[in-house]
Amino acid sequence: MKTKLLFILLLASFMGNAQFYLNEIMVDPPGDDNPNEYIEIRGTANTALTNMYIVVVEGDGNDPGDVNEVIDLTSQTIGSNGYLVLLTTGHPYTVDSGANIALDLTDGELESQSHTFFLVQTTTPPSTSDDIDTVGGAGDIGDGTPDGTPYTDWTIFDSISLLKDNDGSGEAYAYSNIGFLEDDTSQANPTLFAPAGANIIVTTGAQFDYVARIGNSTGSALTNDETTSDWVGGDLPSGNLPNWTISTTSNRAYPTSFEGSELNHIGSANPSQNTTLSTTDISASNFKISPNPANKFVNIESKNIKVSSVDIYNLLGSKVKSVSQLNDNKVNVESLSRGMYLLKINAEAKSITKKIIIE
Repeated sequence: MKTKLLFILLLASFMGNAQFYLNEIMVDPPGDDNPNEYIEIRGTANTALTNMYIVVVEGDGNDPGDVNEVIDLTSQTIGSNGYLVLLTTGHPYTVDSGANIALDLTDGELESQSHTFFLVQTTTPPSTSDDIDTVGGAGDIGDGTPDGTPYTDWTIFDSISLLKDNDGSGEAYAYSNIGFLEDDTSQANPTLFAPAGANIIVTTGAQFDYVARIGNSTGSALTNDETTSDWVGGDLPSGNLPNWTISTTSNRAYPTSFEGSELNHIGSANPSQNTTLSTTDISASNFKISPNPANKFVNIESKNIKVSSVDIYNLLGSKVKSVSQLNDNKVNVESLSRGMYLLKINAEAKSITKKIIIE
């Protein structure tokens, strides 16, 4: 009996010190959801996920806080390389050999926008009859702040929100401190309910269906600078199965430097920057930007590649200048305020992004 009790205490201590992360989530990809959606979890190698669950919570205005989906991870173990990938039978992906694969824990139709994804540990299994937001609003609809049981019984390891006005209520509810909210240009932006200080990025005319941690990040920063952000989000174009590519269209990735990044790393470490650009026909070495810092003009010298256009973004992701045709390989930046910007060079149906400083 003492041996059993000691084992339980040691297990509790180990799990309490371990860290686990929602490393990648793809929902609502182009074409069929099943079997192309997936979730990747990162954590301590070879760790059993005792009493752990992925809980998907409704973010629509008509029934916010309702638990819509529960994925039971209790019988799963992190792979020898620190990754576990949740997939559906018939999936098209190549997964790193060191990762563990869990098949058919869902029906292959993950809840897409508008929801918050949680990775939690709890001794009381979550249920789709649960509601984590019942106080402060009219009737049984809360105020956007998670409260009461079962929420207070959860140990939350990670969370992120993917939001839109999915039911015409004019409202969207985030239960994570970070996330993305689609700006549907055909209607007014929904009223956002979120925890105090939450960083919810509004995506102009784009519904993000992919989020991932940058590299092996562990924090919860969300910025338009890949060197400081812990997360990247993006919209996926049609085609490119099985290795999807984040859209190369402006404002369909955040940080914007990840536009065109390939999703060819399932079950292994995520890129810490857009590695797609290191191709033979367009790469960082093909371009020279000078001067940098600049105050009047930026010169763009290219090696045997014709630049079709140039876009400049501030660090909030807003496009502040667009040049469709270069004059003597120069871009006039006199109108820009002092600070750091992202210079996106478009060439031969590809793009590359470089940081520039305006003095």
